[in-house]
Amino acid sequence: MAIYQKPKILTLLPLSLMMMASTTQASDALNKHLTSTNSALASTCFSQDISSNRLSNSCPVGEALWGNREPKLAAGESEFWIQCGVFSTELSADKLQRVQSKVNAPISMKVEPKRNRCLIGPYQDIATARTQLKLLQSDKLFSNSILREVEVAASSSKSVPKKEKAVQPKVVVKSEPKLKPTPKVQSKLERKSESYSVTIRKQTEIDGHQFIVPFIDNGDEGFYMEDGKPWLRASFEHSADICQKLGMNLLTKEQWLQLIDSNIMNKNKWPIQLPYWGADNQGFFKDGAVRILKNTSMLNVMCTKKV
Repeated sequence: MAIYQKPKILTLLPLSLMMMASTTQASDALNKHLTSTNSALASTCFSQDISSNRLSNSCPVGEALWGNREPKLAAGESEFWIQCGVFSTELSADKLQRVQSKVNAPISMKVEPKRNRCLIGPYQDIATARTQLKLLQSDKLFSNSILREVEVAASSSKSVPKKEKAVQPKVVVKSEPKLKPTPKVQSKLERKSESYSVTIRKQTEIDGHQFIVPFIDNGDEGFYMEDGKPWLRASFEHSADICQKLGMNLLTKEQWLQLIDSNIMNKNKWPIQLPYWGADNQGFFKDGAVRILKNTSMLNVMCTKKV
């Protein structure tokens, strides 16, 4: 007697469901990665919404390590991305799954003008990054993937910055307290009307204007590590508020370009990994570029006033 076998039915998932599954996998990978690493780069780049695979606008991508080029920095002073490509659109669900099958770290997209940069990681040691890169390059579609090195501080694993010794400057009380510059010495401003103190990490004067890089010492503010120190990161609104409370303003585009031309920031090691907030939601980059950015981006803070 012939045996009748019920034909198997293959169900094809809509692309939207495939994307959902892919996003869920990416979120799981990100969550697992964040709980197993003390990466300073991860804390700078990843959104608080782990369901998103987009990196923050201020996330540094570092320098490419072409071929077998060795890292420029010593172990612990940098972290690494695998760049799986630069595309005109975001990766499809199928391509995301192909990448995820090769690597064990989050796959993220850095959205840039007219292009999307695919980045995997970050990895804290070069050996692991290279092993994962070779696995990814075995897929012909991603054979041109490369490593990128991003400078971070060796002490970036510390979760709470230590307060630095600061010198109390003289305060001239008028309508607003005014900071008296103290060259080559950190200044500290204790404001009775506020619940926090502000340390002036960097300062200079150019053409009758004072420029400062503040740091809030209450331990609750956003920060990132550069050159072994924590530096303040804040949204546009918070940055403007900090400057206003100091009797100062965010920089204009002209002031930023003047500061860039002076070369003071490079010479005196001011924080430049992340761009700075400027007036009117402008982001100021170390190469002199100026772009309108999302006001929730967490960027460096610099204030200025006429002296």
